[in-house]
Amino acid sequence: MDICFVTADTLDYVWREKMSAVGKSDVLVFGFNGLGLVSYKKELGGETEYFQDLARLSRELSQVVICGCDTDTYGVFRHSVAIADNGKLLGVSDMAHALDDSEFVAGGNFRVYDTSAGKIGIIVGEDLFFPESGRVLALCDADIIICVMKKLEGPMPQVMLRAGAFANGVSMVLCAKNYAAVADIRGNITLSGGGKIIKSKIKIEKDFHLINLRQRGLYRDFNSGY
Repeated sequence: MDICFVTADTLDYVWREKMSAVGKSDVLVFGFNGLGLVSYKKELGGETEYFQDLARLSRELSQVVICGCDTDTYGVFRHSVAIADNGKLLGVSDMAHALDDSEFVAGGNFRVYDTSAGKIGIIVGEDLFFPESGRVLALCDADIIICVMKKLEGPMPQVMLRAGAFANGVSMVLCAKNYAAVADIRGNITLSGGGKIIKSKIKIEKDFHLINLRQRGLYRDFNSGY
């Protein structure tokens, strides 16, 4: 799978100025810079066409296009990621966890999208820090898991990316402001860069670990903590 990361430019600017630079990939991933703030009220009222632009770009490039954005649902703000494939908006995933004191609240679902490039699981922002996020998407047969974050702060995002890829046996990629990374199923970082446009070829492979747990004596089901 060929993936192109746009870590700094907006979707509109790439469409006008850099189409040749992002073409010939299977998946194009923008950070939260791609769409900015999207108001569902304005989208439904026809005042803006951010999601339509995303779908149009995917049709123009014949690619899957994934883009981070903040969504305003009539005054309720969430961190979200939208995905389109060959002219069709497939959906919008929200960050499922709300951290600390923030105006952005927890949203909906974890979802694996069946696309022309394969089955893509989406993780939004700090959901990466919760192991069950990657586990759910891997159990739903994701070929690859893509996480879009606002910006990289400290080493923890890369640590969790590597741990998630290893523990779940699915390659995971990260796109944030001025940064992109790829972790393979062995937990190795195969790409780590800070350019505005970064390209990577990812081998789709899966590894399912057989796990045995002690179940005599004092025992608590591992999944009961989630």
